[in-house]
Amino acid sequence: MPVNFLIMGLGALLGGVLLVTFWDEIVDWLKKLVSKLKEVFRNVARKIAHAAGAFIQRVENGLAALRHKLYYKEEGQWVEETTTRKIKESEVPASIRARISAQEEEVTDEVESELNLSLN
Repeated sequence: MPVNFLIMGLGALLGGVLLVTFWDEIVDWLKKLVSKLKEVFRNVARKIAHAAGAFIQRVENGLAALRHKLYYKEEGQWVEETTTRKIKESEVPASIRARISAQEEEVTDEVESELNLSLN
């Protein structure tokens, strides 16, 4: 049993040394991989007609429905896919909370800004 722990410890030590030694190369490889994946996704996205949006609406006392709608073509027909999550209004960021009403309001730009990403 102690020999197994010794072998595992040496393996972990060797792995740690290799990780530290080649850290810059690993980071460069990951950056290149992510960049390539983004490029591939952009090329695929150009070929697929799609759109996305975020919407918010007061649904109950103190609750809001946050909806993400995805639109895409499938076999020549447009499809709308909606995902809804009910959350407490107090948990909604202030910039978006100000837009909550009984009517569904588009908040795509606000959500993108809050999350620092694009839904499209």
